[in-house]
Amino acid sequence: MRRLFTLLSLVAACALPARAMDIRACSAPVVFRGAAVNALVLPWRADGATSRDAVQSASRQISSLAHLQLLMAMLKYSSVGAVDLVAEPGRSCDVDNVLATVSRTGTPTGTLARGQAVLAIWGRLFEQDGELFLQTYLRFARQGAQGLAPETISLDWGGARFEAALPVQALSFAPRRIRLDELARIDAASRAALQVRQQPSEASPGVEIGRSAYESFPYAIVEARGDWMRVAPMRPGLPAGWLRARPAGDPADWQLARWLPELDFADAIAGWLRLQVGGLQPSERERVASAVEAGLTRYEQAVPGDLAPSAWGLGAALRGQLAWTQGRRADAAELFGKALQRLPASAAGTNLAAVASLSGTRPDAAAMGQLSQRLLAALALSPRDPLVLGNLQALYGVYAKYPEWSPWPPAELAERREMLRLASGGQ
Repeated sequence: MRRLFTLLSLVAACALPARAMDIRACSAPVVFRGAAVNALVLPWRADGATSRDAVQSASRQISSLAHLQLLMAMLKYSSVGAVDLVAEPGRSCDVDNVLATVSRTGTPTGTLARGQAVLAIWGRLFEQDGELFLQTYLRFARQGAQGLAPETISLDWGGARFEAALPVQALSFAPRRIRLDELARIDAASRAALQVRQQPSEASPGVEIGRSAYESFPYAIVEARGDWMRVAPMRPGLPAGWLRARPAGDPADWQLARWLPELDFADAIAGWLRLQVGGLQPSERERVASAVEAGLTRYEQAVPGDLAPSAWGLGAALRGQLAWTQGRRADAAELFGKALQRLPASAAGTNLAAVASLSGTRPDAAAMGQLSQRLLAALALSPRDPLVLGNLQALYGVYAKYPEWSPWPPAELAERREMLRLASGGQ
């Protein structure tokens, strides 16, 4: 089996000596060029007056556990990498700066290559009315020709091409209450469960490698057998052997995702990105797609839709995009419609539902008129959305070719096309 350059960087997101391996400051993030999907774990910071030692310690535990467990879940996708980022003394990690650095073109090794994907996850802890809360954030994208680019679908219809993007590619999850004693229990149990074994079996003797949130454990995967990955240490003195990736639906009590289901959503995003990067055999694609569905379902079973409309809406859109690429266009259009119901104020979601609804329909005056109304509604939500503007330009180009379909006389249509051209930057 070809070598998978997957790095297990099992470290905590907290300050360590400069000699510690595989820990990067937020000011100098890197990605693994051989990995299809890179996960960047930024710190879960303690905000405001939340400065008690126990809370500061909890923030480090959460960052460490989230990194450890997300990576273990991602192993099943193959060709993944993870980097733990730390805040330098007196400074905070800014996700915009981090993503701008790893997506910048023309920079040295460590920058995303075109088509590679990145997922950033981070959070904050804060106190309110004497209780402690945790909030998690997530962003994802793939590298385009000039930096990170939106994920899109396209459709040739009526002699023109129409494009649409996912409704959102960033999420702010609802805060959830946490207990420090529960976090400490999960931390201890999860580290005890992380073992390198002599054989790919739970019965085989193992050596714990996650004993401390302050240690770095870099490994590369050299072989895979189902859920089991044979790993080799990337520095002397560490044990080699077999690690088990978290299988879909793993009910282990020590899984942080049982308490923080946002990690299941992030796992699903990682798998979805892996499918977008490509290079998988049909059987692998089917397996990864099943894992994506399982991750989304686990999250939705844990968090009701009325408490997480954005996440549920994005989940529907992700499922719709998979259906679209599989040629199930009617299913995709239905799922994109469900996404819009959860995200009615999204211009991108409105545009996506409008474009997808064209598939299988015959171009005529009525269909063009309906598309025009939906695109104008999207434009009202975001007057500078480039895809919406581009689709309106394409539609008005069709009207120019088929004036009998246009609701406006030629002179007014020409004025509208010129206004769109100027709004699009004169292109």
